[in-house]
Amino acid sequence: MIEIFYINLDESLDRREWFEAQAGRLGLKINRIAAVSGTRLAPAEVQRLQETVSSGITLGPREIGCFLSHRKAWEAFLQTGEPWGFIAEDDLHLSGDVAPFFRSAKWIPADADVVKPETTFRMAHMGRDSLPVPGGRVLRRLLSLHGGAGGYFVSRSSAEALLELTGRRCEPADHVVFNPDFGFFSGKTVYQIDPAFAVQDLLIKGPKAAFEQSGLAPERRMTKTKSIPAKIRREIIRPFRRATQRVADTWRMLTERTVFRAVQYKNDRTGKD
Repeated sequence: MIEIFYINLDESLDRREWFEAQAGRLGLKINRIAAVSGTRLAPAEVQRLQETVSSGITLGPREIGCFLSHRKAWEAFLQTGEPWGFIAEDDLHLSGDVAPFFRSAKWIPADADVVKPETTFRMAHMGRDSLPVPGGRVLRRLLSLHGGAGGYFVSRSSAEALLELTGRRCEPADHVVFNPDFGFFSGKTVYQIDPAFAVQDLLIKGPKAAFEQSGLAPERRMTKTKSIPAKIRREIIRPFRRATQRVADTWRMLTERTVFRAVQYKNDRTGKD
């Protein structure tokens, strides 16, 4: 069985109870990882970690805490000696038919390093070839950034590589794993489950849990605040950037024969295999 390591702050009892109840209904084995509270880190430690960011992304204390929590989850998974583990955040909704994915790793291709079963409904490039997996879903090679680190399968060797990489730098957890510009993704074979069987509470279409907002959302809004001149400049440039990106995406679809679309979320509430 593939064990789940879910990240949860000590004070977030509502999320803990909700996630554990969900896992119980689905018959999943889970391990709680006490999340690092970035707001409780010493200011000097926050500054030290911020100085290791090389992406230009502004990280506040909460985002740094999230990053450190994923590192704790990788470490906990490696201690099991198992070949595959599943890392989850505590607001991740799972479809009712996910049990077969966690019974064993036999469905995971031999060349896989990471498998992403989550969607953020953002456009992404994927391979046209597909491999069937349980629940009427398929696996496709993920070929471009598909953000979100709410839930992902990670191999033992990949967890080791991620720990080594993040020992030298601090970045948003989802970019570390799924952004081709960050040095991990481009050297690994990453698959996307299509349609996805997982989505975070903030993005789900339908019944939500009692918590509808990511704990990082207020901080992300703060760090994205720009001056009025910067906002004006951004709005002037935006149409040109979008046009350039559309051309680049179309060219990639034609030359690399990729599928370029948003991954949808399929929730089979029956729980049948």
